[in-house]
Amino acid sequence: MVKGNMHSSVNIVSTGTVLQDNHSHINKKICSHCDKPINIDKTNRKPALKALGKYFHEECFVCHDCSRPLRPKYFPFDHQHNGNVETLLLCQYDYFKRNGLLCHVCDEPLRGLYFTAFGNRYDEEHFSCTICKTPCGVKKCFIHDDQLYCRFHFMKYFSKRCIGCKFPISDQYIEFPKGDQVLCWHPECYGIHKYWHVDLSSDTLNLPEIPKLEFNPTISTESNYSEQASNLDKQMQAFSFILNKTWSILYRFEEEAASCISDMFQSLTISDQKKGVEATALLVLKTGCLFKGLDSLNIFQIDTQQKDLPHTLPSYRESPDFKPNYLKLPKNLSKKLMIYLQFLRKLNQDDKKSSLNISLCMSTITGLAQYLKLLTRYGLHIALERNRYLKTVNPLMKFLKEVEKNEIFDSDPFRYINIPINTNDNCVRCQTYIQDECIQFNEYRWHLKCFSCNICSESIKPSDVTDATFNKEKMFILCSRCSVDDEVSVPGFKYVTNLSQLIFLLKIALVKTKTVMDLQNKDNKVANIYENGNVPSKFSMEQTYIRTLNDVKRLKSRRESIRVSNEKKEARKSVVLEIPETELGSGKREDKNLIIKTDTPTENSGRDEQLFGNNKTLTLDDISRIVAAEQARELRPNAFTHFKTLEDGSDEFNSNERKRTGVYYSELDKSALVTLKYISLSLLMSDLKKFNDYSFDFEKLRQQISREVRPSQNGNFWNKMWNIVNKDGKKSAPRKVFGTNLDDLSLYCGVDSELGVGPSKIRVPVLVDELISSLKQLDMSVEGIFRKNGNIRRLRELTNQIDAFPSRSIDFSKENAIQLSALLKKFLRELPDPLLTSDLYLLWISSAKISATVRKQKLFSLIFALLPLYNRNVLEVLLSFLNWTSSFSYIENEMGSKMDIHNLSTVIAPNILSSGLETPHNVEMKSLEVPADTFAQNNGENHFLAIEVIDFLITHSEDICMVPTFLMKLLEETKNLKLSTFEDINAYVLESLLHNKIDYSEFEIRKSPIVKNAVTKITRSSVLEVKGAIEISQ
Repeated sequence: MVKGNMHSSVNIVSTGTVLQDNHSHINKKICSHCDKPINIDKTNRKPALKALGKYFHEECFVCHDCSRPLRPKYFPFDHQHNGNVETLLLCQYDYFKRNGLLCHVCDEPLRGLYFTAFGNRYDEEHFSCTICKTPCGVKKCFIHDDQLYCRFHFMKYFSKRCIGCKFPISDQYIEFPKGDQVLCWHPECYGIHKYWHVDLSSDTLNLPEIPKLEFNPTISTESNYSEQASNLDKQMQAFSFILNKTWSILYRFEEEAASCISDMFQSLTISDQKKGVEATALLVLKTGCLFKGLDSLNIFQIDTQQKDLPHTLPSYRESPDFKPNYLKLPKNLSKKLMIYLQFLRKLNQDDKKSSLNISLCMSTITGLAQYLKLLTRYGLHIALERNRYLKTVNPLMKFLKEVEKNEIFDSDPFRYINIPINTNDNCVRCQTYIQDECIQFNEYRWHLKCFSCNICSESIKPSDVTDATFNKEKMFILCSRCSVDDEVSVPGFKYVTNLSQLIFLLKIALVKTKTVMDLQNKDNKVANIYENGNVPSKFSMEQTYIRTLNDVKRLKSRRESIRVSNEKKEARKSVVLEIPETELGSGKREDKNLIIKTDTPTENSGRDEQLFGNNKTLTLDDISRIVAAEQARELRPNAFTHFKTLEDGSDEFNSNERKRTGVYYSELDKSALVTLKYISLSLLMSDLKKFNDYSFDFEKLRQQISREVRPSQNGNFWNKMWNIVNKDGKKSAPRKVFGTNLDDLSLYCGVDSELGVGPSKIRVPVLVDELISSLKQLDMSVEGIFRKNGNIRRLRELTNQIDAFPSRSIDFSKENAIQLSALLKKFLRELPDPLLTSDLYLLWISSAKISATVRKQKLFSLIFALLPLYNRNVLEVLLSFLNWTSSFSYIENEMGSKMDIHNLSTVIAPNILSSGLETPHNVEMKSLEVPADTFAQNNGENHFLAIEVIDFLITHSEDICMVPTFLMKLLEETKNLKLSTFEDINAYVLESLLHNKIDYSEFEIRKSPIVKNAVTKITRSSVLEVKGAIEISQ
């Protein structure tokens, strides 16, 4: 029976009974406890006790658990045993013990009010801090070593510390294993570090540090405890407010900006000019809020505007060219937006020259996301540096306040852009274009150098513009002295920052673009470009993009989801209302119940949550993944096989997407991976023998795969012995990083990285994860990335620092992109065995020589499947990163890194694909312009073939990490047939080949149609023998 209401619940545990003396007769009874007769002495008339319908000797009427006499009270307890219910007679202590109603501290029965916390129960007196005896609140309950503490003492002595901000963790936190460390983070601190590589700290937030002290029980409680506790609460409240505000505002801005860029990309794919220009306008308005936040920090202003600020900022970069690199980001961003608007204007034009460059389109979208992220990160960092310098949090609060205003703009952006179509963006005096900071008076603007008095010709400084006046009739500028004699002139000049001027120019471009598009739509009725039956319908293209979008969100949700633990638990308050105790001699049967009233816990209290697992939103990091997925779809040979269906009049959308398995290598278990290797090896052997190529020894490779096979799970004894032997035979943790085996590094100094392509985290060395994550936070358009070697002395210092602590994370925030890319190359170059392995070197090179494209791609896929686990993991992360890096090779007007896929392949190939006979220092290319002649001569044709291999892998980085359809089908078939040995699998594969059961159609290339006046010009990708570049037909 359960009673309850909206606020509490009543639990009835058992039903009580009454024991009575039996004087009515003196017949012999059998004692239920000892099974002996009960002899009643007629002289003393000792009673025979009766309880629950059974008789007992008085000395046998004891507690079932502890044998204590039950007089004068006993407690019946229903005990279930083998499906039967047996009622036991217990004393008060054991009855409460069996019901779990003993105080965890004093071990006394809980009668009346008690609390439940951390799986234990406490009476009202002992539900208090072990140190100060202050009662613990229901929502402020902390435990350490099975002892309760108040919030103050827990944070002072025992709480975990966030690795980012160094503040105590008193609520939710994330445990993140990295190497031999388990790092703890506030969820918000982890998010800020994850997305912008910036850490908050006490000095950047103008808050006192909270040191962690050692608890000494011999020292008496603090005399000023109340004051200290109050101060700590105020500090933590202030910290939590700033932390939550920083995270929530910047993350929302990131989501909103990513949504706009995604809509812009989709508009290109479906040729929707209206949606594209509106998404661009919305992004410009939101970017304007970010720019105003940056302006509040005076980062991008002339030196005359920041005399009171430290000139050493940003202090976290040692490279002298770091600040100029960041100062060019706003212009780079505006150029990307201008290029995008050019793309929009080209859509729907009949001119054949209007066909769009696919690579440039995707590079533009990737660049927009990256530059916005870099500017957000730069603004946050400088705001924190200003906090540190000025001893206040005002710079950060001003920055966040301006950025938060972007939430005002949610739809219909052009109602916020009040700029006439005839707005002039030239200087009034020199009539030249104004791109930098200037002076404004209503619709008129002047260069700073052109802003001088028309009477005395004295130059007017930006700080004095408010004193100057303007005579609109004469179009004269008057300084403060000359304006005294001019009664018509009026004040109103204001200084316009670099960033404000950029937004102004973008708004002009938006208004003009929209006007041109409206006129085209009105005059030409804009014939539907999809009327031609030789191209996909607009609906089909849109559905394809939406599917890509959903795939990216789904993979992100699975890959980035992190469990959030709780340091604090909410206690539940309960009250024991009634106990089924019975007194002897009462003379009547009582019917009492154990009734407990428990407060209903708040929703989700004490429950672990999942962070970053939302599959409904996008961030700027996801844009590059969307671009990569769309690029992979464009490059797939069969991407347009559905055209034939459309030509035949069918409305069904049969794109090649259905032929992709959607299964990534990172999702498969070890057993499946070994089987895949056997299948791939068998197919390779058959292919090479078919073409009379017997130059490769497959037996060595087969033996290596066989060593990866674990004993059958059916043999439990031998399986345990295998584990014991391998456990005892484990190598010690590596003493350095550079030059150490990749397997050992990943096992002992590894981290489950989110940088992979698939939905699962993949194990890679900490150094690889840290380097690539840091590089993603830098400007990758710097010329010479991966080509230049950086500072050799600094490279050596970093190497020694990393080798000294192999499993620890290194702070790379003070390094530039050139230095970090050189360090990554050095790590790859010094691996004992090349990343693509020396055992597979001849296979890679031989496959690159093949002219038949279908066979070449098939062999590359088979060789990739043969890679060792950790080699494939690192290669997956590296290829995805290099593909992304190539998108910054060109911006505009000869700007960019110049490192396209071919150039990246040229400098990376010698470091990851070699026979293993060359020494590491000989294989490095010193520069792109001056190749290593000796290396090329010694290796001959193989040098260029290796470049072609890497070019193919980078270009197809998205698809190469996915298990091919034909391999997945063979894997399922061998699994169903329970084939496990190479001999059995090889026999089955050969039989399948003999009967033509293996379908390689996913590699077939069919001539792609030339699409006129479409979104992009659909072309066939081809890998050139030496260049290894993707050619786009013009």
